[in-house]
Amino acid sequence: MSERVRLTDALALAAQPREREYAIHDTAMQGFMLRVQPTGARSWVFRYRRDGKPPRRVTLGKPGAVRADQARASALAFLAREKGGGKTLPPPPSGPTLRTFAAEYVDRRSPAWKPSTVKATMSYLNSAILPALGHLRVGSIARADVARFFHGYGRRRPGGANRCHEILRAMFDCAAGWGRRPEAAGNPCKGIARYRRPPRGRLLGADDLAKLGAVLRRLEGKWPLRAAAVRLILLTGCRPGEIRGLRWCEVGADRLALIDAKTGPRYVLLGDAARELLNGLADRASGEWVFPGRNGDGPLSKNELNYFWTRARDEAGIVTDARLHDLRHAHASHAVMNGESLHVAGRLLGHRRASTTNRYVHLDDATLSQASERIATAIERKLHAAKRRGAVVLSGAPGTAARQDSGAMR
Repeated sequence: MSERVRLTDALALAAQPREREYAIHDTAMQGFMLRVQPTGARSWVFRYRRDGKPPRRVTLGKPGAVRADQARASALAFLAREKGGGKTLPPPPSGPTLRTFAAEYVDRRSPAWKPSTVKATMSYLNSAILPALGHLRVGSIARADVARFFHGYGRRRPGGANRCHEILRAMFDCAAGWGRRPEAAGNPCKGIARYRRPPRGRLLGADDLAKLGAVLRRLEGKWPLRAAAVRLILLTGCRPGEIRGLRWCEVGADRLALIDAKTGPRYVLLGDAARELLNGLADRASGEWVFPGRNGDGPLSKNELNYFWTRARDEAGIVTDARLHDLRHAHASHAVMNGESLHVAGRLLGHRRASTTNRYVHLDDATLSQASERIATAIERKLHAAKRRGAVVLSGAPGTAARQDSGAMR
């Protein structure tokens, strides 16, 4: 079903969906129309025929993101280039600039973000993304524009370029969903391969943990809370920030009920050693924080705990690039080395994807050697079993044949 009328922005926004898709044709330009789908989605469309070939249809954008006069001008430019035998012209610049859209994006999405996410996103937008791309129209940015920025920035900061890629990809998805970018234009971040980064993290093996335990026992006389915090990170696999900011209201009889973990609220089950450690701290607790800072009016600061970890690590003789976060890796690694599955280790750490846990797990040479020995032994056992079965068949066949021959002779 189709209608004919002078297409305007007001008419396009007021068009109501029907049971079936329909089009409203423009009386000012043949082939230019507004398509309205049963879902309520609307789009400017230009339909044309060239050299007797079947008609082609080009989507020019959505009302609200692209004005009627812009879409009509785009259709005229497209037709002019087609008649001239050249390549198809892209639609003219449409939608708000990326800088304007970024403000809308942050305003609408940030209420669901953590403060650290807001801070990081704004930092990358203001320092890298908007200076390079902010002046471009969000509806007209192409993959080449994003690739030029991504690889230029990646030569200096590949990790930062990967983070910018994530931010831009989410922004363009929202731009299409909110009608700020034509759906037909797609997401310009797709097809741009991110930089592969070497995995971070060090394995703290049995010897490292033994040396670390000795140092913690020696230092806990002077810094009992900091030593206890390091122990609890290792015993629970929690993130250092989750332990530093732990409140007594989050500590239960057999679990921690973390209110604001990285992936949202979650429970952390406690083993006997962790429960004993927390019970000892509870006997002399005096505030809301399990690990209060130096002034007592807030949690243990990141700098305070990192300073203590650096000293303990150096005195224990552990590799100098081992991070406090590697204690969380150690929890996962030793869980797997002690027979737990990757799935169980991931659940203990609060991971949503097994691939994340896989990056955390580091296995020592002894564990890999034992696994290799078990696999080789199993294969060797099967090889010998096959050899024995073959011997039975070969030794039994002549006897059988002999008995058959003697029977025939009789």
